[in-house]
Parts: sequence; structure tokens; C-alpha cells
Amino acid sequence: MPSVIFGLLALAIGLLGLTAWWWSVTEFLRGAVPVALIIFGLVALAAGVQSVRVPPAGKRANSDPNIDG
Repeated sequence: MPSVIFGLLALAIGLLGLTAWWWSVTEFLRGAVPVALIIFGLVALAAGVQSVRVPPAGKRANSDPNIDG
């Protein structure tokens, strides 16, 4: 029960702050959104590069069955 009360209180104070300082919130978002996009883009790029570099499981680089050896 205390967590519900705390959650409702935090929600009310947050909404009050959001309405009281709306322009500050928009300025923060104008600065935070590009930074978040850059970070998400780097993560997506790293995931894409990682998936290209890692061969599928069970396959070797030279897995031609016609090669003697």
C-alpha cells in the first residue's frame, strides 16, 4: 500500500511540475532527443556490424566438402 501512495504522489507532483515548467521540459527534450538518436544509432550500427562479422553457428570459413583434408 505505501508504494501505491508513493506512486500516486510522485505522479501528481510530476504532472504539476510538467505543467508548471512546460517550456523547460520542451527545451530538455529538444536537447535529449538528438543525443538519444545518436546513441540508439550507434547501438544499431554495432549490432549490425556484429551480425555481419559473426559466422552462423556450425559453419566454418572453409566448409567445402570437396576439399581433401
